[in-house]
Amino acid sequence: MKIRYSQLTITPGNPAKNYETCRQAALKAKKEGVNLLILPEMAIPGYLIGDKFEENDFIEDCEFFARELSKEATEDFSLIFGCVMFYETLSGNPRTGTDGRKVKLNTAWIATQNKTFYKVKTLLPNYREFEEPRHFKDNLWVKNSLPEWKMFTPYNIGGVSFGVLICEDGWDDDYDLKPFERTSEEGAQVLINLSYSPFTLGKNSSRNRRFSAHAKNLKKPVLYVNGLGLQNNGKTVFCFDGSSAAWNSKGELIAHSKMYEEEDVDFEFKNGELFSVSPLQYKETPEIEDIHKTLIYGIRNYMKQSGLSRVVIGASGGVDSTLAAALYAEAIGKENLLLVNMPTKFNSQTTIGIAQKLAANLGCWYTSVPVSESAALTKRQIDGLKPTNAKGENIEINLSSFNMENVQARDRGSRILAAIASAWGAVFTNNGNKTETTVGYATLYGDVAGFLAALGDLWKHTVYDLCRYINREKEIVPNEVLTLKPSAELSDNQAVDKGLGDPLIYPYHDRLLEALQQWWNRAPLHDILQHYLDGDLAAYLNHGEITELTEELIKTNFPDAKSFISDLERWYKLFKGMGVAKRIQAPPIIAVTRRAYGFDYREAAIQPYFSRKYLLLKEKVLSNN
Repeated sequence: MKIRYSQLTITPGNPAKNYETCRQAALKAKKEGVNLLILPEMAIPGYLIGDKFEENDFIEDCEFFARELSKEATEDFSLIFGCVMFYETLSGNPRTGTDGRKVKLNTAWIATQNKTFYKVKTLLPNYREFEEPRHFKDNLWVKNSLPEWKMFTPYNIGGVSFGVLICEDGWDDDYDLKPFERTSEEGAQVLINLSYSPFTLGKNSSRNRRFSAHAKNLKKPVLYVNGLGLQNNGKTVFCFDGSSAAWNSKGELIAHSKMYEEEDVDFEFKNGELFSVSPLQYKETPEIEDIHKTLIYGIRNYMKQSGLSRVVIGASGGVDSTLAAALYAEAIGKENLLLVNMPTKFNSQTTIGIAQKLAANLGCWYTSVPVSESAALTKRQIDGLKPTNAKGENIEINLSSFNMENVQARDRGSRILAAIASAWGAVFTNNGNKTETTVGYATLYGDVAGFLAALGDLWKHTVYDLCRYINREKEIVPNEVLTLKPSAELSDNQAVDKGLGDPLIYPYHDRLLEALQQWWNRAPLHDILQHYLDGDLAAYLNHGEITELTEELIKTNFPDAKSFISDLERWYKLFKGMGVAKRIQAPPIIAVTRRAYGFDYREAAIQPYFSRKYLLLKEKVLSNN
């Protein structure tokens, strides 16, 4: 029996287009003698499309195109694919929830000969960006509604018994119901998992271990089929990377598709075992390479989906804008990229030179627009203003040196970059990294602005790692930027040639903020303070990794508990306070980690909260000093 999975691109919210994509895959498979074609979860509607799933006419169209696709099945050709459907279609009985909405299901459609069977997803994820219980009922709910319903029965296709499971069902060790095990017990000879799962750093390695264990423990071959695509809910951009794979009954990997590449992979099932037609050509890639692929794919496809082709980047000569420029040049082409350096008296010749060298290395467009004159004009217009009220009282408005830092940043973003982008038929970027985004170290309507935050889910140390990766074969990112102290260059206190710069101590604050924001079990403040007192905070924050953070670095910068607590509370208050306000108004972020801001890491604009444990420990420490 010849089996094929097709790793193809799915367009969210476009069932007509997805139907045609799937139909072409089916026609090709039939022509090439395939007996069973397997396509991803939600191959017709797309996935992570929010309350689009609450539009009944959309679901009706999805069902229509799913039925049309099912008609491609013949005596010798079957196909399995994912789609949404009404419970009413499955059972023949109208059913609404307590709120009056029609009940919907995430299902696999098994089209074989002249029949179509349906398998309902058993485990509905409700964490991170996933919220399936908001829209769907699960397999157990269907069983309780239809006593005759078979939850885990496999399907006979060409004399072979296939067990069909959907995405989260493959992570069943975390639940009481164990779909893989139950389906195997029902007699499945081959276990299939339809998925439409977005990229997250480390997920592929974890999945490979889990699915290999399923195959080995159950002594059944496993096929995992994932799709490609991009989903943007307005705050977070998720990249679906594919990475479809297969394991034989010994748990050995026999096929693994590349990330972000469409591919058909064929198998033979004979004598109870699954064999890949082509030899395995797979090597696990470094995480930094996976991040690079994801960002290039995300930028390129976000631009395409938005109907955009040109980008303007404010090139300061700093590491973030330098990395952004290198990524965009690769993703959309150097001819579509314009770098704009916007110096004031605070900008060094060092960073100006880096920006110029970067443009030369990339071969893209470059220009310089000084902002000192316009910033001075703003100061002249504002200083000395005396607004009055109805009582005749007045106040005087004057811009401080700190205010002028923000004036410069806003002038660069909302005036110069926006105007140039408009004139060139382009958009301009947000170059903020995750560390700065976390504490709101950016100016509203200045560097917070932009159409996309491609670096918004990269900690500062990852920004440097990615620059080095881009330079793996030749210098694209000027090497000087990798040794320069990060600086906004908005005042004399941030003069890079004097070794001055940002207030963040990146080797420390990167790891601190990562512990507070990204760890699956986020670090409580009292644990951080206690580890500082115990002298092992660096080991705690490094989380088993070898990094630039050392106990000596922490002690050098915070020689006593008072200075440590002051710094800790300063950044925590910004993280939970002004940082939230700025993130609410920031552009979408390309998700890379397991806690991307927006639809993954969800937060409320509330006051920072300090727990009793932390306040008691703080009081004890400070009273003893």
